[in-house]
Amino acid sequence: MHEAQFTFDNQKNKMSKSNLPSNIDALLLENTRLSKALQAAELCFDQLSEIVFSITEEGYLTFLNPAWEKMTGFLVNDSLHKPITNYLYYDDTKKVSAVLFNSDISQIERQIEFRLVTKDRQIRWVSLTAKINTTENGEIRNITGSLTDITDRVTTQQALTASEERYELVASSFNDGIWDWDLTNDSIYFSPRWKEMLGYARDELPNVFSTWQDLVHPDDLKITLDVIDNFFKSNETFYESIHRLKHKNGSWVWILDRGIAVRDSNNKPLRLFGSHTDMTRLRTTEETLLQRKRELNNVVMVSPDGIVTFTDEDLVSSVNPAFLEITGFKQHELLMITRHQFDQKMLAISHPEQPYHMEMGLGHEEPLLIQITNSEYLPVQKIDACNVGLNFQHKISEYRTLRLTKYCLNNTITPTIMYFRDVTLETELNRIKSEFLSVAAHELRMPIASMYGYCELLLNREFDPLMKRDILQTIYGQCSSVVEMINDLLDLARIEMGSDKFFHFSLQPFIPIVKETLSSLKMHSDFHKIEVHYFIDKSSLIYAETDQIKRALVNVLSNAFKYSPSNRKVILEIKQRVNDKGVEEIGVTVEDKGIGMSPQQVARLFERFWRADNVRDIVGSGLGMALVKEIVDFHQGEIDVESVLGEGTKIGLWFPLRLTNEDKIKKLG
Repeated sequence: MHEAQFTFDNQKNKMSKSNLPSNIDALLLENTRLSKALQAAELCFDQLSEIVFSITEEGYLTFLNPAWEKMTGFLVNDSLHKPITNYLYYDDTKKVSAVLFNSDISQIERQIEFRLVTKDRQIRWVSLTAKINTTENGEIRNITGSLTDITDRVTTQQALTASEERYELVASSFNDGIWDWDLTNDSIYFSPRWKEMLGYARDELPNVFSTWQDLVHPDDLKITLDVIDNFFKSNETFYESIHRLKHKNGSWVWILDRGIAVRDSNNKPLRLFGSHTDMTRLRTTEETLLQRKRELNNVVMVSPDGIVTFTDEDLVSSVNPAFLEITGFKQHELLMITRHQFDQKMLAISHPEQPYHMEMGLGHEEPLLIQITNSEYLPVQKIDACNVGLNFQHKISEYRTLRLTKYCLNNTITPTIMYFRDVTLETELNRIKSEFLSVAAHELRMPIASMYGYCELLLNREFDPLMKRDILQTIYGQCSSVVEMINDLLDLARIEMGSDKFFHFSLQPFIPIVKETLSSLKMHSDFHKIEVHYFIDKSSLIYAETDQIKRALVNVLSNAFKYSPSNRKVILEIKQRVNDKGVEEIGVTVEDKGIGMSPQQVARLFERFWRADNVRDIVGSGLGMALVKEIVDFHQGEIDVESVLGEGTKIGLWFPLRLTNEDKIKKLG
């Protein structure tokens, strides 16, 4: 036994020497009997499921049986001489103290239910029954009693109370229509609420099966009757169907029809009763949400940017087609893989110098630029004059440049979204524009610096009239070069803008345009002998802006003059052809026997401000052929370039042929 305090009434149990047994054997026998009684009591205490306790007036525990350890998890020896309030649930402390330690000794027996906190922080409900033990002077000596575990009873009672409360709440807010179908006599009952849901008073609809049948939507009737028939033939107890019933105002009400069957020993249904729930609003909301989901899915599916979503467990939940096209991955390779596996896949295709960052933080942060290997399934968009407007040298990179933005959303469905935007084209455009500005500034600076220097000489020194005229002639030439360059740049800008106010397109014959161009060139001193061949009908038409076509042809002819000896003629031919796409085209080819170009030089022919190293001593801005390319592209035409270094160059300008009505009739005939 653990420590116990057994108090005896000294006044009633005083023993005088006269009361002692006459012999020692009787005393020993009595002691043995008492020892056995104590052992029996100890065994009884140890086997009790209730806690037996003793506490002082101040609330300190002085005795506990082993049931204490089983119920609370605390060792008995560790709990003795500690306040019982240490083990009470905080909210019950005042209540228990008020009952146990009440100074009113007239109330000897005391009872209360409260909560104990176990060692593993569980809550146990107990019922306390205690007795106040007093001295002869009426002072509280100690408090003894028992604690019974009533957790199961309290839990059951709480569940029952909650169930009753729920039932009361449901009963008070029940808004469904009730029906009862007795199959033995084919009678049916519809509750007033059943009829009210459809806009009818209780006496407006008869309680017969045909009432319901006549109200079912025609598209739902056969399906619903089949559901009922299959239910009767089955062994199932519960019936459910969703169909539409006609409202009195002509609208349709979506109904969730549920019921339960009573069957005989042969499983034959005897009775079916259940309820109608109006789910029109739910159905409408569901349709709205589904429509919204379809719209969002469509947006994600057609988005040109890659989108990857993750679950709250950091698993890839979806990837859109754009991301698959950008990266070359397959959908089955990504779905439901972990975030770490996804990061590893992205890292494997990243550029070493601008890699994918696996530890990128969440939230609306500054986008992160990464580079990944170009997908073999969707090459980077080729940059040309049609979609860019700048024709500097462009090299299709082995890598794509992506802007990655990561979002952390406050939900559990898609808490993380990664947004990949392909900015390869933008990055290349920025590079091209920077290069253009740098070259343009350089090309303009050279003639301006020359003019500045000559003007400074004229201001600071005296020259004879002949020298002064030469200097002014040089300044004039440089000015002409700058003006020509600026005009070329303005024309390029106008073409790129594509504004109608700068251009006037019309349907007109092609040959007169060429002839007018040749006539204008004859006034120049560097005019070469031109051999012209016409291989088309004079009435062949193109839809063109005449001045721009002339400008393009002048630039091509001027180059032929500049880069070929004056004693060699230039051959000009006007032809007609069908291109690789099956489109009929009319064009002019200009062939010279000049210095020619290497394949590397041909590849850079249409770059702005580019000039070959072997023609630096020949006057030119480097914009002529760039402008030709823009003009031809603006007319939806094509340019052919054939050149052999040291032998000459042949350039063809081709434009779509427009047929007259007579030509169309002849062609059909």
